Amino acid sequence: MAYAFSSFVMWLAIVEFTVAGFAASVALAKPTPAAKCLSAKLKAAGKKAAAKLACEAKAAQKLKPVDSGCLDKAKTVFETAFSKAETQAKGACGTTGNAGAVEATVDALVQSAIGALPNGGTKDGGKCAASKLKATGKAALAELLCRSNAATKGTGVDPDCIPKAEAAFMKAFTKAEQKGGCATTGDVGALDTSVGDFVDQVAAQLSGTTGTTATTTTTVTTGPGPTTTSPAPTTTSPVPTTSLVPTTTTSTTLRGPSTVTVTVGPNGTFVFDPAMVTIKVADTVHWTWASAGHSVVSGQVINNTNMADGKFCSPNDTNCATAPASLAGATYDHTFTVAGTYPYYCAPHSVIGMVGTVVVQP
Repeated sequence: MAYAFSSFVMWLAIVEFTVAGFAASVALAKPTPAAKCLSAKLKAAGKKAAAKLACEAKAAQKLKPVDSGCLDKAKTVFETAFSKAETQAKGACGTTGNAGAVEATVDALVQSAIGALPNGGTKDGGKCAASKLKATGKAALAELLCRSNAATKGTGVDPDCIPKAEAAFMKAFTKAEQKGGCATTGDVGALDTSVGDFVDQVAAQLSGTTGTTATTTTTVTTGPGPTTTSPAPTTTSPVPTTSLVPTTTTSTTLRGPSTVTVTVGPNGTFVFDPAMVTIKVADTVHWTWASAGHSVVSGQVINNTNMADGKFCSPNDTNCATAPASLAGATYDHTFTVAGTYPYYCAPHSVIGMVGTVVVQP
C-alpha cells in the first residue's frame, strides 16, 4: 500500500513538472507587443489591397468607374487597424507613423494591376478583368497573412504558405482565360512578380528595413557616345520622411549625348532628386524609384489640379492623364529631342510639391 501511494506521489510530481514545463513554453511562445503590432499591420495592408482590388473588380465587370465610396471604406478600415495596432502596442511597434507610406505601396499595386488588366470595353472582357483583379488582391492578402502569422509565432514564414497562395492565384488566372473574352492573356507571371514585390516592400516598410542611404547624381564626362550616371552613396544622413524639400537643389549640367539619373522619392520623401536637370537635345533622363507610389507625368499643376500635356509619362508614355504609380525599383527613361523647358510632376503627390523640371538646351 505504501508502495502504491509513493508511486502515485511520484506520478503526480511528474504531471506537475510536465504541466509547469508546458506552461513555461507557452509563456515563452507568447508574441511580444512588437510582434503583435507587426502582424496586425501586415494583415491590415493585405486586407486593404484585397478590398481596393475588389472595388476595382466590380467596376471592371460593370464597365463603369470605380465606386469612390468603396475605396474610401477600404481606406478607413486600413487606417483604423493601423491606429489600433499602434495604440495596443503602447509604443512597442518596430515602426510607427508609416500608414501613409504603406498606403502608397498598396495604391501602387492597385494602379499597376489596373493598368495591366484592362476590361477591353466588352462584357466578357470585364468579367475576365474582374476575376484577375480579385485574384491579385487575394494573392496579396494571402502572402501578407503568411508573413503575419510568422510574425505572431516568431518564426520564419511557413515554406508551404506562399507557394499555396501562388498556386491559387495562377489557377484563378487560368480559369479566367479559359472562359475567353479577356482583353489580355498570359499576364499571370507579371502580376505574380508585382504581388511578390509588393509583399516584400510592405514587409520592409513595416520592419524598418527600407533603404536609408542617400543618393546624389554625378556629372558624366563628355565622350564620343552615350554615357550613363549611377546613383552614388554619400555619407549624408537620411532625409526625414516628413521632409518635402529636395535633397539637391542645384541644376546638373551635362555636355554631349548622355544620361542623367533622377531618384524618385529618395528615403521615403516626396521629391525628385535632383528637382531640376539641365541637359542637351538627344540626352536621356533616367528616373529610378527609391520608394513606391509615385509617377512621372509631363505637365503642370494649376490650382491643385494636375494638367498632363502628354509629352512623356511613366511607365510607357501612354495614357498620361491616368498614368499609374510604380513600385520601388521601377525605372523609366525618356530621351528629349526638342529644346525647351519640361515641367513634370508625381500625380499622387503633386499638390504637396512633388514636381520637377527638365531644361533641354540646343
